[in-house]
Amino acid sequence: MMRKCDLRSKLLVGIGAAALLPASAYAQDAEPVAADNSHDIIVTAQFREATVQDTAISLEVLSADKLAEAGVTQMTDLNRIAPGVQVTQGGTALQIFIRGAGDFSTTSYNDPAVAQSFDGVFAARTQWMGGTFFDLERVEVLKGPQGTLYGRNATGGVLNIIPVQPKLGETSGYVLAGVQNYDGFLAEGAVNVPLGEKAALRLAYQGSWRDGYISDGTDDDKHQSVRAQVKFEPTPDVTLRLAGNYQHLGGRGHGQVIYAETAPNGPGIANSQPILPEDRWTSINDTFNALTGQLTAPPGPYLIDTSKVRQDIDSWGISGHLDWDLGPATLTVIPAYQRVVNDSQSYPALSYLSLNPYTGEPTTSDAQTLEVRLGNSDGPVTWVVGGYFFNEDQASLNEVALGRASDTAFVADLNTRAYAAFGELTYSLTDSFRLTGGLRYTDETKSVDAHRYARKGSLACPAGGTGPGQSCELLTSGGTNVQGTYSASRLNYKAGVEFDAGPDSLLYATISTGFKSGGQSNADLDPYKPEDVTAYTIGSKNQFLDRTITLNVEGFYYDYKDRQENFASLDRGGAQVSSLFNAGKAIAKGGSVELAWDPTPNDSFRVTAEYVDSEYKDFSYRTYRAANPDARTACVVTPVQGGNAQVGYWQVNCDGFQLPRTPNWAGSVSYNHTFDLANGARIDFSPNMTFASSRWLSAEIVENARAKGYAVFNASLTYRTADDNLSVQAFVRNIGNEAVYTGAQQAPFINNYEGLDIQAPRTFGVRVRYGF
Repeated sequence: MMRKCDLRSKLLVGIGAAALLPASAYAQDAEPVAADNSHDIIVTAQFREATVQDTAISLEVLSADKLAEAGVTQMTDLNRIAPGVQVTQGGTALQIFIRGAGDFSTTSYNDPAVAQSFDGVFAARTQWMGGTFFDLERVEVLKGPQGTLYGRNATGGVLNIIPVQPKLGETSGYVLAGVQNYDGFLAEGAVNVPLGEKAALRLAYQGSWRDGYISDGTDDDKHQSVRAQVKFEPTPDVTLRLAGNYQHLGGRGHGQVIYAETAPNGPGIANSQPILPEDRWTSINDTFNALTGQLTAPPGPYLIDTSKVRQDIDSWGISGHLDWDLGPATLTVIPAYQRVVNDSQSYPALSYLSLNPYTGEPTTSDAQTLEVRLGNSDGPVTWVVGGYFFNEDQASLNEVALGRASDTAFVADLNTRAYAAFGELTYSLTDSFRLTGGLRYTDETKSVDAHRYARKGSLACPAGGTGPGQSCELLTSGGTNVQGTYSASRLNYKAGVEFDAGPDSLLYATISTGFKSGGQSNADLDPYKPEDVTAYTIGSKNQFLDRTITLNVEGFYYDYKDRQENFASLDRGGAQVSSLFNAGKAIAKGGSVELAWDPTPNDSFRVTAEYVDSEYKDFSYRTYRAANPDARTACVVTPVQGGNAQVGYWQVNCDGFQLPRTPNWAGSVSYNHTFDLANGARIDFSPNMTFASSRWLSAEIVENARAKGYAVFNASLTYRTADDNLSVQAFVRNIGNEAVYTGAQQAPFINNYEGLDIQAPRTFGVRVRYGF
């Protein structure tokens, strides 16, 4: 305890010292240098143009060069270059955590805690983001709640993905080809064509074909994506852009590996590095079946067959972007439509099929959004006001299969509709002192009309019934299907101060709030309430010595109320479901530091580190099962009186535990040296390392889901011609072949046995890019 207190004290002292430093560090104005780094990039994170250093929020920008150097082609690749961001795949859904805020969702019933926005359009389903990482200008990572400008489902932050826009009067483009081990091939390209003097067209494509990293062939990458944009500028004051995109995610898709040091219902398994001789991570399949085959409790066995795993997701969308300079303000209008069709089979420690098993219909999502903003970014008062509309209709169709114990189909019609009005204003009291205030009112309604069916021959339907395929409908304890309408409204706010302590030094402090949607899962469980968070932040952004040194520090304290959690369990009727419930209170506090140093025009050095001390203050929930669940969790389990003939009631208390997927320490170290050649060409040598300390992988708090700390080393060597048109990159990632676990799900019926998500093993290859 004293060591922890000492560490926190040192951290706060360091933040305070850095915050005071700029006032005395600048004796004269610093002229900007021509360095090309992410701190000089213009961003639009607050709906107005500003550099990263002039934006008074916790913001990390991943430039196109940085994304290319790291070989980012999908969302999970961000783990390598964005400290404090934990991204993994849960079935076909993306699970993103930032500073303790995130979501374990694998179903259609809940929403992420980190909002994902592509080209200014909020993504209703995470699958829609799967094939968007190509021909990008930048990725903006906003940390902490963004409830004022971005609204619902941004309690952890926002990922803004910004594509390259068409350029007027220019014929240009690029082609890229890459090969890697695991029979990987990547093809990518874009072309920009003028359409007269006032319009341009940009077409872009990416295709990836790579075998799986896991021994059963899962964790592959086989996707194709196409994007088209047309930009018009009929007058100097009006810009109109129309965009359309399509992605197909195929192949095997998500897979899991073994991790089981102890298995109380079966033989112990020694935890070893999960690598086979051919250097593929070991699938969960064989070990899981070896254990379940030994179970004697009826009605086993519960076997899985990961050879059936497949991924078939089609998503497309269209959007419009109007910017009209009216003089005193600029009008922005963004209408959009998205559709996702998901026909996939995955095994996140159990069989999950995302279609109706009786009719073959896939799960679908159709979403419409409209955002209208009016804003001014000039003068002593900058402001933005606007309105937002969101509507999503889902046909949520899936089946969870656990042998005869629970073969349950879930068929539901879901609708979410939300309206919001927002505004934010920054007022300059002096040339160096500013105040910021913002409000957002959101009103949302969710409706659920859901049915659950047990297959004929399963434990819940041994003789068949009157449902589809002679299945039996599983009603709630109230004798009905799962149905209802759930509404919520919130007034979120932001208040902040900014002070320019020098020409290149910014001090800021903010208080902000956000909320994540509530609702009802397709289960005999109580509705889950919205999650609320209040965040307190203080920070300082600085550049020294002609901007060759950048030092940014920040301290934060996040206070969660009715925090949502999600994992598989039994409901009141004994059905295995994805449970959504409120854990109560939790906190996450800590600080971050970023140091970038360019000692010469040919050298750059960057260190980032983030410390997060997180804790559940009130995490108590009820589970429904016949057997005592004590062996399935490290939390305290006590019986609750009042069970029925089918199940017993158990109270599980996890107070004091660390929040899942929230390591105490995370960060990265990178270096780049440029070798100048006689003919004007260059060679860049770029080694880097990312690290994180130990962390829980799921909110179930299972001993075997406590992942150890890691350090992953990568390197690349890139040749660039004098005119920068041609580049050739050789790379190796995860040089030490480190097993980095990113998520987990406990296998049913086997205490303390986990199916784990895992990052890529050692990969290496070559990429060639030609621009014109």
